[in-house]
Amino acid sequence: MKKINEITLLKMLALLSVLFFHCYRPFFGAGTYWKVVIDSDLDYLSWLLHFNKIFDVHCLFFCSGFLYFMTMSSGKRTVGEQLVKRVKRIVIPYFWVGMLFFVPMYTIFSVPSGLHLADDTLLEGYEKFVTLRFSEHMWFLQIMLIITVICLLLNFMVERFFWLLLAGSFLMTFVFNRYLNGIFFMSLQSMSDNLFIFVLGGAVYRIYGLLTPVRNLMLLTVSGALFLFAYNYEVPKGMLSQLLSQIAAGSICICALCFARLFADPVMDFLYRFRAVQFFDRNFMDFYMYHMPIPLVCALYLYEPFHRVIDSNLAYAVSAWLVTLALTAVAVKTDAMIRQVRDRLLSRPKQA
Repeated sequence: MKKINEITLLKMLALLSVLFFHCYRPFFGAGTYWKVVIDSDLDYLSWLLHFNKIFDVHCLFFCSGFLYFMTMSSGKRTVGEQLVKRVKRIVIPYFWVGMLFFVPMYTIFSVPSGLHLADDTLLEGYEKFVTLRFSEHMWFLQIMLIITVICLLLNFMVERFFWLLLAGSFLMTFVFNRYLNGIFFMSLQSMSDNLFIFVLGGAVYRIYGLLTPVRNLMLLTVSGALFLFAYNYEVPKGMLSQLLSQIAAGSICICALCFARLFADPVMDFLYRFRAVQFFDRNFMDFYMYHMPIPLVCALYLYEPFHRVIDSNLAYAVSAWLVTLALTAVAVKTDAMIRQVRDRLLSRPKQA
């Protein structure tokens, strides 16, 4: 499959944004499930918090939708082959990382998360994880699988009725928000708006080849203006606010893609000279899965010592972000080595 530099760049930026979001999450104050709450004012970063909630994970779904519909339109995979591919790419890593890393880490550091309690035993953690009641950040994979299955079931609509599919996904998110809110099983409450963003990525792929430099600039301007309007227009919480939230999320993803097209090729050519960037791109999803709960562990053990030296919350958040990237890279590399040993052991009986 052809590599599109702007999509690669957006995926990396979105993931770095997710990681940074989790590094300043302990500053949110009382009411969160974090074990340690840093009682400190970060109002000057409130704009970053709100923008992150609009951009980061939505952009990941947007890029995934773009690449999914790009793959399906190539005709190289049937619906069945695509389903098998997605299951291997999502379900197997989900349980592999969850059983070997995720649950043990939360148990060792007594980290509460949703339905997982701080004093849960390892066995109780495994029970909740297997029954999909404890997933933390890995809800992303659960919802991605559900959305993929929905799109595969509606694959017959892709060619002739794609824009009806896009409109239907937009309306379905309102239904999901109304009836699935508060449901923890498979993180179904997170279905709201993510299905639409995923299909929107496919819609942009369909017009991608028509985007001349002038048209790209026009789309950038329109989507940017639409984002600013939807993002800043204040309305009471309800159906209208949800509508504006979806419009803001979708328009900022389109705006980011159009903006990235202006410089993605030279930027990626430069960045790909560095092995660290190549490693990050190759192991993109592993970085997402393995990075938690490292930010919280940093808050538990590094915040107070750090502030004795540097009295700056922003400096701490950046430092925790860098530590998270470094430790996650170690976990990802270790995982790759374990899988290599596993594959060699499994291949020996076949060779014999």
